[in-house]
Amino acid sequence: MRHLTILLAAALALIGVAVSHDALLAQPPEKQQICHVTGNGEAHIIEVSTRAVPAHLRFHGDCLINSTDRTLIGQPCDATDANDNDICDIQP
Repeated sequence: MRHLTILLAAALALIGVAVSHDALLAQPPEKQQICHVTGNGEAHIIEVSTRAVPAHLRFHGDCLINSTDRTLIGQPCDATDANDNDICDIQP
C-alpha cells in the first residue's frame, strides 16, 4: 500500500510539472489599444487583452486605436466613431 501511495504521489507530481510547463509555453494574450471613455466622460488610450475588446466596445462607447506604439497609453483621445466601424475616427 505504501508503494502505491508513493507511485500515486510521483504521478501527480509529474502531471503538475507537465501542466506548469504547458502554461509557461502558452502565448500571452494579444493586446489592443483602445480609446477608453471613463465614467466622467473623459477618454484616454489604454491597452487591453483582445478578449476584453468586445465588452469595451459594447458597454463603454470605446473605439479601436490602430497603433502598437505603447507610448500612447494614457494619452487623451477622441472616442468618436461616426462610421460605426469600431475604429476611432481620429487616430493619434
